[in-house]
Amino acid sequence: MRAEKEAANQRSVVNITDPQAIRALAHRVRLDVIDELFGSEDTYTATELARSFGLTPSAMSYHLRALEKWGYVVRAGSSSDGRERHWKAAGDSLNVGDKSNVSELVSSTLVDVTLNATRERVLKALVQADSLREDDRRTLMLASSKLRLTKDEAKEFAEEYQLLVDKYRKLKSDPAQTGRREQMHLTTIFVPEVSDQT
Repeated sequence: MRAEKEAANQRSVVNITDPQAIRALAHRVRLDVIDELFGSEDTYTATELARSFGLTPSAMSYHLRALEKWGYVVRAGSSSDGRERHWKAAGDSLNVGDKSNVSELVSSTLVDVTLNATRERVLKALVQADSLREDDRRTLMLASSKLRLTKDEAKEFAEEYQLLVDKYRKLKSDPAQTGRREQMHLTTIFVPEVSDQT
């Protein structure tokens, strides 16, 4: 476990705390692009991403330049023919916001956009699962848990959870698995319970 924790400490984490940068992310397409880039070690052209998310390449280029401006993505070189540049995540993982700008996260539309996107994905998956035979259904997990943790335990949980995500995020598409792996969406909300009493 010690070696895993040391490896976690070497991860490149992108910390976004600037209020304008947080507001720049409050857009469905930009969130989808962030999910794609931070969820893979691959690089993509604007054309490839545009095809995935139903935009024109020029519209996707606009969003990528905006994400680059605020430090979410970086240029990863040009294609072999030199006509298109590739883009990648600016790090291994992304943290948005900190204790000093919680009000910016609350007042921005980022929380709404993120939760609405998650809700749409969950509903689509549930509808599809309902229409499939039992043996054709994909793995789908929707769970809520309440944990009682000390601050140190909560920190340890978050670190170990991130190691697990990193393990599966970095799986390469080897020829034996081609066509067998499917994209899975994972949304994590890990927050302390706050009493309604004032």
